[in-house]
Amino acid sequence: MVTLLTVTMIVGIAVVAGALVMRIAGEGGGPSMTEIRVGPGYSVKSVDHGAGDRLVIVLEERASGEEIVRVYRTEGAAVDYSIVEER
Repeated sequence: MVTLLTVTMIVGIAVVAGALVMRIAGEGGGPSMTEIRVGPGYSVKSVDHGAGDRLVIVLEERASGEEIVRVYRTEGAAVDYSIVEER
């Protein structure tokens, strides 16, 4: 029974260590996403680059005319982001 517990603990430590190594290795990553897509039911009324890393988008729902405000926190300068309307 002690042997089974020891083996279980060793496997558990190996799994945790492996997960940490994979998480650390995966953080470098590729290029950051700098495109925000707007769904086909909405049109963009205005875009404002707020304080530093804030992007404020005012959308209008085409069916009802209702205005929707979305605030995005960006990674880096908000002016580097582009808005793409899907049709």
